[in-house]
Amino acid sequence: MNDQIALKNLQSLNDVLDAEKLYYEKLSYYATVISDPELKKLTEKFQESAKSRYYKVYDYLKSHQKS
Repeated sequence: MNDQIALKNLQSLNDVLDAEKLYYEKLSYYATVISDPELKKLTEKFQESAKSRYYKVYDYLKSHQKS
């Protein structure tokens, strides 16, 4: 196994990626239909957080990918 991630962990991390992507997409939609400026700003903040988490997990997976 060395530097490779166990298959079960890899599948779990892939599930995290899928969940963050879905969360981001939902927040993107909500940001287009919300009219309250404060709520819209909060939604956009959550959207950026989801995007950041997605790329952190993605980068982690890439760093453990076979060359």
